[in-house]
Amino acid sequence: MTRTARGSVPGGRLLQAAAAGGVLTLGMVLLAVSGSAQAASSASRPAPARIVAPAPAAVPDSRHYPANELDVRPGIKVQVNPAYPARAARENVSGKAIVRLYIDVNGAVERVEVERADPAGYGFDDSAAQAFSAARFSPAMKDGKRVRALMRVEISFDAPTTKAQR
Repeated sequence: MTRTARGSVPGGRLLQAAAAGGVLTLGMVLLAVSGSAQAASSASRPAPARIVAPAPAAVPDSRHYPANELDVRPGIKVQVNPAYPARAARENVSGKAIVRLYIDVNGAVERVEVERADPAGYGFDDSAAQAFSAARFSPAMKDGKRVRALMRVEISFDAPTTKAQR
């Protein structure tokens, strides 16, 4: 149900107040006719208020971008030095490990996955995973924003040489 109340105000203006559904709107219209001011109220009703739902919150990008898709790749800030595994040192064995590093938007390593260690069973995989878990990087960037990154790193373990072998 809509109620309209009209009343004159000083200066020849009319005030129109429409109360509909608990909403009160005030409106004033002035018209000039042949040099004298006359007031007229708008015959049309104000448009009903539209309820606009808020936009959904932005969902953070949970994807880890491979290095080849980044504008700026993560750079090492805290150097890592994987320990040479004891068994490999005793047996004078060289090897390598390949790890995947999942890096967060601040450059911290979220997790390390060992892709391969060669030769297996000497501890190259554990040594590489432990060392890179503590690494810190500068943030990766894509389209001007910090993003998560995925890096693949190969670590070589060279057998220590003894004085007798030099």
